[in-house]
Amino acid sequence: MSNREQCAFIGLGGMGACMAANLSAWLESEGFPKLIVWNRTSSKADKFASENPAVVAQSLEEVAEKCDVVIASLANDTAADAVYTKLFEAKKGAAKRSVFIETSTLYPDFVVTLQEKAKQSSGSLFVCAPVFGPPPMAKSAQLTVVLAGDEEGRKIAERFCVPSIGKGTIDVGSDVKRAASLKLCGNSLVAGVIEILAESMTLADKCGVGSDLLCEFVEKFMPAPSMIGYSKKILNDKFDSAIGFPLTGGMKDVSHIRALAAQHGATMPTMDQAFRNMTTAKAVGHDQLDWSSLAAGPRLAAGLEPFGKSKKLEKGVTPPS
Repeated sequence: MSNREQCAFIGLGGMGACMAANLSAWLESEGFPKLIVWNRTSSKADKFASENPAVVAQSLEEVAEKCDVVIASLANDTAADAVYTKLFEAKKGAAKRSVFIETSTLYPDFVVTLQEKAKQSSGSLFVCAPVFGPPPMAKSAQLTVVLAGDEEGRKIAERFCVPSIGKGTIDVGSDVKRAASLKLCGNSLVAGVIEILAESMTLADKCGVGSDLLCEFVEKFMPAPSMIGYSKKILNDKFDSAIGFPLTGGMKDVSHIRALAAQHGATMPTMDQAFRNMTTAKAVGHDQLDWSSLAAGPRLAAGLEPFGKSKKLEKGVTPPS
């Protein structure tokens, strides 16, 4: 490939729009052609192109025909299946191959299928490149990018993803299933952190400690970014998915985690509980909440309001029993 490949970005949701904006700016600074973008809701693509150096593709077939490198951030396996089916069909018999880089969280067995279908389409390459980090990290290009696939594809993916999209990579080799599984294992840790914070902060409010005091403990004794960030979201009821990870996405990821565990004979009781609490949050709230809204489950079980706590305990003050 030359130094001036044509690159496209598919999927302009909360994460995708941030990644695409950084990528388009980087491409322009490096003298590449303008980024081509496509989104199922075309108005999002039009808006993106009006605000960034990019042009809108009218179809996925156009993307397949024109682009050497295609990066995607798709909502779920169903959406990915629909998009890649059209892309790969359009590539059959094409004079040149493309490199397809998928950054979303998909089920491990499914990404193997995508890799096989890519090779059947003019020898194209598929790179499983799930990213770790919430939208604010995507906006600041501080994501960690996992890379798996053929060596040539991984090298191309790293060149286009770092530093434009992420701060660094975790290269797991040729096995795309391993990359997708790593993403699910990593997300199980994050979901587990949210679940234990929700339970512990609910207990703190019930027993008179106060969740604000527990958050202070987290900052001083367990100052991991996820611990601090999610404890503050739960403390302040900041459950807006526009600045976080949508509840529907969290439920999809936790469903994948539970399925992967069952497939390999492992147990994930924390994920089982997290899924139940997410289901509760969706039932009493709505599906546009951040996945940390699972805190609604422990709160309801303890007889507290699920959202919008009316008051917070003052430090050192124990409520009347």
